[in-house]
Amino acid sequence: MHVVPCSRLLAQEELERTPTRPLAHQAPSRRSQEKMDPYFKQYEMARLRFGLDADLDPQELAIATQTNDKNVCAKMSPYLINLKLMDASHVQSVAGTGFMMMNGQHCAITSAHVVPAGQREGLTAFLPNGAPCPCKFIASDDTVDVGVIKVEEACRLPTIHYRTASLGDQVYILGFSGSSSDLNFTKGMVSSLHQGGFTTNAYADNGFSGGPVFSLHMELLGMVRGGAGYVKGRTNQQVRCVNADAIEGFLRAVIAVKPDAVSWP
Repeated sequence: MHVVPCSRLLAQEELERTPTRPLAHQAPSRRSQEKMDPYFKQYEMARLRFGLDADLDPQELAIATQTNDKNVCAKMSPYLINLKLMDASHVQSVAGTGFMMMNGQHCAITSAHVVPAGQREGLTAFLPNGAPCPCKFIASDDTVDVGVIKVEEACRLPTIHYRTASLGDQVYILGFSGSSSDLNFTKGMVSSLHQGGFTTNAYADNGFSGGPVFSLHMELLGMVRGGAGYVKGRTNQQVRCVNADAIEGFLRAVIAVKPDAVSWP
């Protein structure tokens, strides 16, 4: 029995959902081609993603790539929360980044080291619209460096799909830098794989810890853990990340063991 690889079936499905490429003997005029450019480029980009030949000049490819980058940022940024510590005088100090992952759940994911145990009083989550949201740590694993935070605001976005990162994958990182409340969006590739995680050359600054790492197709690949070979005062050249399956597994285990802990009265 001949088995068709899953990747080939997925490629075929995506090509079938995109407009049909014009036949050579039906080559449209320049004006008509300009009118159909969005559909034509959509088809050609689908071919490129699966390693097929595509009819795109460098300028068109650059524009299409930029459009896809902006689409990833626009669709995934609503999942982000900015974590800060508030003292008795309501003065904010840097904590890190977190993100919601499962639709309907009152919980978010971040790095366990973002706020060490015993120093987590006064932790506040700021939603994408800037509104503060009460939150608290309910579970963490220092070995994996994953923490689960209970938040008042339930996730009202589709559950994020995830997969294991592969060497050479294009990746996007979203996070909050230092004391700034402005979201940062960077791009790179998976440069190495290691047990329990991977390394990327995408830029990350202080405060990015706990930020999600997405693929070209907006799948969760992992979470920022810290700089690889970090030297104080220098920009991180490589960023270590936790694998998405470890994150998802830990979150589901917490929900199974503490179902009431991730619900808000």
